[in-house]
Amino acid sequence: MLAKDEAKKKIENLRKLIEHHTYLYHTLDKPEISDEAYDSLVKELQNLEKEFPELDSKKSPDKKVGGIVLDSFKKIKHKTRQWSYDNIFDLEELKSWEEKIKRFISKLPFPRTVLGNAKDGPWKKLDYVTELKIDGLKVVLTYKNGIFVTGATRGDGTTGEDITENLKTIKSIPKTISYKSDLIVVGEAWMKKSELERLNKERERKGEQLFANARNAAAGTLRQLDTNITASRKLETFIYNIDLIDKKIETQIESLKFLEKLGFQVRHDYKICKNIEEIQDYYEGQEKQKERQDFGVDGIVIKINSHKISEAIGYTAKAPRFGVAYKFKAEESTTLVEDIKVQVGRTGALTPVAHLKPVLIAGSVVSRATLHNEDEIRRLDIRIGDTVLLRKAGDVIPEIFGVIKELRTGKEKIFHMPTKCPICGSGVKKEFTSGKESSALYCANKKCFAQEIEKMIHFVSKKGMNIVGMGDKIVEKLMNEGLIGEFTDVYELKEGDLGMLEGFKEKSSSKLIEAINKSKNVSLGKFIYALGIRHVGEETSSLIAEHFRSIEKIISTTRSDLKSQERSDLGEITNIEGIGEIVGQSLIEWFLDKNNQRILNDLLKYIKIENPEKIKSGANLKLKGKNFVVTGTLESMSRDEAKEKIKSLGGKVHSSVSSKTDYLILGEDPGSNKLSEAKKLDTKILNEVEFLKLINPSPISKERN
Repeated sequence: MLAKDEAKKKIENLRKLIEHHTYLYHTLDKPEISDEAYDSLVKELQNLEKEFPELDSKKSPDKKVGGIVLDSFKKIKHKTRQWSYDNIFDLEELKSWEEKIKRFISKLPFPRTVLGNAKDGPWKKLDYVTELKIDGLKVVLTYKNGIFVTGATRGDGTTGEDITENLKTIKSIPKTISYKSDLIVVGEAWMKKSELERLNKERERKGEQLFANARNAAAGTLRQLDTNITASRKLETFIYNIDLIDKKIETQIESLKFLEKLGFQVRHDYKICKNIEEIQDYYEGQEKQKERQDFGVDGIVIKINSHKISEAIGYTAKAPRFGVAYKFKAEESTTLVEDIKVQVGRTGALTPVAHLKPVLIAGSVVSRATLHNEDEIRRLDIRIGDTVLLRKAGDVIPEIFGVIKELRTGKEKIFHMPTKCPICGSGVKKEFTSGKESSALYCANKKCFAQEIEKMIHFVSKKGMNIVGMGDKIVEKLMNEGLIGEFTDVYELKEGDLGMLEGFKEKSSSKLIEAINKSKNVSLGKFIYALGIRHVGEETSSLIAEHFRSIEKIISTTRSDLKSQERSDLGEITNIEGIGEIVGQSLIEWFLDKNNQRILNDLLKYIKIENPEKIKSGANLKLKGKNFVVTGTLESMSRDEAKEKIKSLGGKVHSSVSSKTDYLILGEDPGSNKLSEAKKLDTKILNEVEFLKLINPSPISKERN
């Protein structure tokens, strides 16, 4: 917990920083950090203000709406106050929001006409409307006698910028409507993702700064002084609220239907929800769909359906009480580096790891992130005690990609790599590969216990021998007890050995032995990967297996290559597409090592390797010559099964998108880096249904004859 003087300084720094980024985002449309990182800073400020209420202030940026109105635009004073919804980020916060509403309603003197004869409290009659939270620029449209007269930005909530002429260029905004009384409606102006790509390519050719996202592109377009430029960029709108009307409309659903009747463009994927469970279902369903939308969407908005209840509940200084924005899982956030510790990997590499203040990101709690090596720490200038920017997408390992130096207090500590191995105390050194010095430090002791543990964890892992139930802690316990030391020891374990260990019962011992026995049948590719050969990853192991097709061929090839070291290349190994000299040399060195030869010979007494089948003459190789990348979760098969199917049809699977990639297979919750790279390179993107049609087109049923 921070001392009061430290908290005061942190709060002051956060307020200055948030004000700065608010101005960049709302006023200049030139953000330097993501919305998610901004939300994280605001959340940290709010938490500190709750912890130290005496330091709270009504002038704090988390109490304000929008940004400053630019002098280059005529100002419009809003007839109705404009608000910004409070944000929530998980189910627990959603529950807390509803409980707060229920408490508030229960204290109000509602007439029976509002809620009828609800026996157990007025909230029993509550229902909600859930709508997508479009990531665009909020616009306020005013109509008089059925004619569109003014359009403005939200601005600071009371005054906005007059962008009427630019809004008139948007086709989805009706210039006249059938309703002849005064009307003020609110919505979001947005740009299609496809239009953003076209626009950024054009700006790149001209050497102009690219727009960070569709929201900024839309905002920048509407703040053009040249309406011709605005018209050329094909903006769209979705209208979702009526702020002023001389007509009785009792619910949000009625509002949406009336807006559509008048000719406004309204989203149809809203839903009436009776409870929290239905809201959560809607949220999860829309989160899965977000990448498929042609507009930016960063969450859902939840509103009480009844306007009478909403009016009675009212507003806080900044936000409506009757609604809230439920943001999708952040892929970026900010957090605190509490410490930096060094781990020793299976290759002996010393890796600095940041121990973080736990933060929820991409749906999971992250408390650690690799810093790779000392060069990376120096490049980012990361210190213990820093507030850092953290990102994670899909199954990508969390990474720190920036430091918020404005929040430094002067108490941060510079980190130095150790001069000795933190596990065994041996000296450390940098190694040379192809004449180049490595960035990483390595423990000089090849028998360092930390390396042995990591090698064993790698060997039994899912991508290796796939021994289910033999996780990191079990491996460490077995090695500490001396029950295993080398790979072959795993296959000599008996139930009685495990029964002596604390926490192991007869059933769990039996299950682990069963899993060990099951792993004895293994594909050649997985076996090569399990050996933990340096520079030989999952994809490379698969390429080697497909080329050589037996462990015996690999052994004979690597040994024969030693006798021809005078050659400039590494013979057959480096002729394999995708394998270079560094990988080839590492493979040869591993198989030539006498100790590794002994381990391999011992392993082959227990293990039956399933060699890749030879492609039969006339086999269906419809994907031959095609390169694939798979990202996200598929419903009909696992990702590994999808990869095997592609390979069986002659295709190749890679771990990252490049100019050679023909198809990106897109499942649920994909890695955004792969998706954005595919779009940048115009790679063909297939969803799961399209992929299934590609690999297995439905045959014409005989019953149709």
